Amino acid sequence: MNNTLLMATDFSPASQNAAVYALHLAKLLNVKLELVHAYIIPFAYTDSPVPLLNLEEIQKISENSINAELTRLQGIAPDIEISSKVLPGEIVDCLSDLIDENPPLLIVMGTSGNSEESMLWGSMAVKSLRNLKAPVLAVPSDVTWKPVGKICFAADYSQVSEHTPSAEIINWTKKLGATLDVIHVDKPEQVLEAPAQLTNMLSSVQPTYHTIIDENIETGVASFLQEHEIGWLLVIPKKYGFFENLFHKSRTKLLTHVSNAPVLALHQE
Repeated sequence: MNNTLLMATDFSPASQNAAVYALHLAKLLNVKLELVHAYIIPFAYTDSPVPLLNLEEIQKISENSINAELTRLQGIAPDIEISSKVLPGEIVDCLSDLIDENPPLLIVMGTSGNSEESMLWGSMAVKSLRNLKAPVLAVPSDVTWKPVGKICFAADYSQVSEHTPSAEIINWTKKLGATLDVIHVDKPEQVLEAPAQLTNMLSSVQPTYHTIIDENIETGVASFLQEHEIGWLLVIPKKYGFFENLFHKSRTKLLTHVSNAPVLALHQE
């Protein structure tokens, strides 16, 4: 793993906001920042598809845009080492290739809450949170940098195993100098205690455990995040269960609008 934060950018306001957040984070962690932009070649679909622009033109437009962003960020933090890459393809595929070549410390991306769809679901951010084999931090467009005092791990107690990335949870908690809250949302008739395996795994950072009784996972999580002024929400994406409920299309809008916390996705070991 190298000491680089990768910042995936499409130059939108949400990406530009997340890039400034990533800059402050890179400074705190004393690591390098690399901007990554991917472009899709637009085609006109006639009987034989033809590119609307030639490859060199698209590459040049993208390079001009990334250089402008680089200049903007260097103006904000001249002491941070920042580099950039422009690649053809879809951003998630490009990031996946970069991870295979040289895994970064973290991938940062911005998420915009303005669309009719929920803020994260179906967007590149959720695809990345779910599929990339590296830690991914999704930063909502109205979140500005401040030191992360508290991390909240949304734990699914029924899915705790030796594959739970406890070392990474501990690592990020210590890196940020944060405290750790572990929350589990249950329906009134299903209340579970924190499994001994989890409390043993995380004992070195002495988390506080909370069981939230709520019929609705996302309102339970969102209200906890607000009440406790949580800096980051930490999740472990899964195809089934807690994560999918939390990030379900019809519900994410509520969670992300209410919580206003960056979401860090770690993956099973």
